[in-house]
Amino acid sequence: MDADTAWAIMASLDEAEELLSRMHLRDGQAGASALAQNRSLLDAARQRLEQAHAME
Repeated sequence: MDADTAWAIMASLDEAEELLSRMHLRDGQAGASALAQNRSLLDAARQRLEQAHAME
């Protein structure tokens, strides 16, 4: 993976996290749980991208 691709992916992940932080869910606890899970998935994706980039 080249640096441009890595930066583009990181920018997309940052944008997704920003959108999640702006979301106002009306499903109460279920919505909060889904939001927390999505943030967890974004963090995992970031970590894997950093690991892949470090392996190069």
